[in-house]
Amino acid sequence: MTLTNWAGNTAFQAKDVHHPVSLDELRRLVASSPRVRALGSGHSFNHVADTTGELVVLDRMPERVEIDAAAATVRVGGRVTYARLAPLLHEAGFALANMASLPHISVAGSVATATHGSGDAVPCLAAAVSGIELVTADGSLLSLSRGDADFPGSVVALGALGVVTSLTLDLVPAFELRQYVREGLPLDALDHFDAIMSSGYSVSLFTDWRDTRVWVKRAEELTDPDWYGT
Repeated sequence: MTLTNWAGNTAFQAKDVHHPVSLDELRRLVASSPRVRALGSGHSFNHVADTTGELVVLDRMPERVEIDAAAATVRVGGRVTYARLAPLLHEAGFALANMASLPHISVAGSVATATHGSGDAVPCLAAAVSGIELVTADGSLLSLSRGDADFPGSVVALGALGVVTSLTLDLVPAFELRQYVREGLPLDALDHFDAIMSSGYSVSLFTDWRDTRVWVKRAEELTDPDWYGT
């Protein structure tokens, strides 16, 4: 069966796909392969994660979600998705300052590709990373933290530096979102584009030539229980 991305419009060329079950196995695989890349959830429209060599998928590695409440950080393994991480953080009273809109994508893949949201106040997902651990080309395990000289270039690296095995992310106190949808906006609303895009936690402006709307999401305390879940 041909391995494709999530949309089915990109077929990967790799000759083999490996699913290591331990860190030691992953290190051996990387060290023994002349050409290897890591594949996340496959949520991309191009060949950024492809190779003519071998692919490594971490979906069978041990799952790691280690919350440090005192430091307000969480350490997650390379296979962890936002769908898995978010409920665990919420139960502990924490959240990420910015969440992926697609729950099934991996944290490591999202960070490596600088996946971002919309709105002036929302940084890309990589901004939350304060530590990274990866297996380099010779099978060595490298750990870098915010403040290290090589750290800035290691976070958004498109998988070029190695296979990311864990990330440490900054946390914020748990919060709820209230969403506002403005429909039927006139075209001259674009004259106030900067004001609109900075008006909330996350702002999306859609144009489909049939209807026009703006979605504004604000991070705030949820005081009206009737709004919960709507």
